[in-house]
Amino acid sequence: MSNINGLLLILIVEFGLQCVNKGVDRPFNASSRRLDIFFLCHHIWQTWTTFCHYLLFVSSGITRLFLPLVSREQPKGDVKTTSLSGGSRVRPLPTTTDPSDFVAYTRTITYIPIPGSWERRAHPSWPRYTPHELKPGEISYITKGKQIACGGTERLEHLPSGDVVKTPLPDLDRRYFEAHCQDMRLEARIYDAIGAHPRVPRIVNWDPETCCLTMEYLENGTLKDYITTESESLTPQLRQRWAKQASEGLSALHAAGVIHCDISPRNFLLDGDLDLKIADFGGSSLAGSAPSAVAGTRFRYPVSDWDAPARFEEDVFGLGSLIYFIMTDAYPYKDTPSNEVEELYGSRVFPDVTELACGDIITRCWGMQVSAAEVHAYFEALNG
Repeated sequence: MSNINGLLLILIVEFGLQCVNKGVDRPFNASSRRLDIFFLCHHIWQTWTTFCHYLLFVSSGITRLFLPLVSREQPKGDVKTTSLSGGSRVRPLPTTTDPSDFVAYTRTITYIPIPGSWERRAHPSWPRYTPHELKPGEISYITKGKQIACGGTERLEHLPSGDVVKTPLPDLDRRYFEAHCQDMRLEARIYDAIGAHPRVPRIVNWDPETCCLTMEYLENGTLKDYITTESESLTPQLRQRWAKQASEGLSALHAAGVIHCDISPRNFLLDGDLDLKIADFGGSSLAGSAPSAVAGTRFRYPVSDWDAPARFEEDVFGLGSLIYFIMTDAYPYKDTPSNEVEELYGSRVFPDVTELACGDIITRCWGMQVSAAEVHAYFEALNG
């Protein structure tokens, strides 16, 4: 920039000299000519610097206006999407106009576990832990129990007491961490709204300071994993029982004004008696609130308006796919690419269920023609 300014100054002086030499209407002596040249160059230089400042101002404004648009994937804010329970959890954040803030969005976070007191009691011979300086992108945490799972927004650990604690994941960006805490607060509110119910995990404790939720441990894990590993031992009666219990749990949510928004076999858990319970409400909608979760392609009707409020019917559609999985051990159109599944669903073309004992209710779920309570009543009648 300094080289350009110097060159322009030389040109301005030369221009001034020629203007003075050619444009005089009165005689000049050497002194007056130098004075006129000086004032002319000074005027032109002031005009040029003002113009440069204006260009810098405009370019800065354009950068602040358009940089957030080209630096994010969605038009409504910086979005973090994480795979969770077969669907996606989408978290919009406030848009920033500081380019340095965008660095954090592309960093990979590495979590460094520090053994907690429970683990050291089990391993007394372990050497004393020596803290070390964390590298960029690393976050340390003290373990509370054996890790069961780590999702996009929370970590589940099996406590020595036998219960399970759900902890919001820390993040390098405080806004993401606050979003994780918001999900945990919402989940606690939903458990409170539903109350004690046999189809919902029992809550042991809620800590509003740390946003940690402690609940009963369901030892047989997720419905997805259990069916995948134990398929051959499952009886038709047990499958129908699970379908009835799944619809009962979803009906309890809907009665409390909760839309789950991520119906999936991964979000249904089995206790020691193989009874089914619906779980994971962090991305749900409560009393019309905006959800942060979206069901997987095979468990939702194609979305035409992502800004539209969540609907109970969308959960019922997912319930149809869940029952299909319970009865067949497979996701609908399991070997078909997701984009083709959306096209088929959009054309209301669904897998053939004529050979299934409960094929009719699955079809009605996919048609969003029934409520979760009606599906539950159907299986109640079917089981006598």
